[in-house]
Amino acid sequence: MALPPLVEPVDALTDAELERTARHRALFAIGDIGQRRLAAARVAVVGAGGLGSSVILGLAAAGVGTIGIIDDDVVDLTNLHRQIIHSVDTLGEPKTESAAARARGLAPEVRILEHPVRLTAANAREILGAYDLVLDGSDTFETRDVVDAAAAELAIPVVWGSVLEFWSQVTVFWSAPPAGAQPVRLSDLFPTGSTGQVFTCAQVGVLASVCMQTGSLMASEAIKLIVGVGRPLLGRVAVIDALAGTMRELEVRAAAAAAVPSHA
Repeated sequence: MALPPLVEPVDALTDAELERTARHRALFAIGDIGQRRLAAARVAVVGAGGLGSSVILGLAAAGVGTIGIIDDDVVDLTNLHRQIIHSVDTLGEPKTESAAARARGLAPEVRILEHPVRLTAANAREILGAYDLVLDGSDTFETRDVVDAAAAELAIPVVWGSVLEFWSQVTVFWSAPPAGAQPVRLSDLFPTGSTGQVFTCAQVGVLASVCMQTGSLMASEAIKLIVGVGRPLLGRVAVIDALAGTMRELEVRAAAAAAVPSHA
């Protein structure tokens, strides 16, 4: 079921933003009021890497009003096959700086906030507390647990994505969703201690196009939550298999995780 819109709309868009988002506003499920809701939204993106690249570009292009980018890494040449928001011209720069410049070039009226830090239990609540929604594209369960705990405390939703090799997963976690929806958290999908050894992209690789596909799906889930349209992936996990050319769905319930491959 569709959930209520996450934010109230801004009063009006500028003439330039009206023109830039004309094809977006033409969508019957978004329209003028949906676009104004996007302009009002404040969204945090954890990680400006393989998933975060497509997420940030998708959100900026959609006209999300404020995007906070959280990453403590710098751009490396090995990043560029999948982290499409960066370029050879930004090698050595902080990823937050590189990603922010690209997003501003795409959507000048979008407010981009840079957080060039590692998200920890000590700073997560303060940083994420300034946002309506979090998109988690981090690549370690340590950071994912931090995001989950802070978002649960703040009662804000998390669009979560994970990718490795040819496979990926996307879902929505929310500790306190609107009435009629069941709360689901990261621990419902991956109970504590259940993940075992988690390989990294550096060890086993990752297909660049799957990063882009997954990040785009995450951005779409964020837009649906902000505008209040469609059926969000709350309580459902989309599992993408690029080798088979399929996307299947698995159900996740609170305190009863579905059996899903453990890709990081």
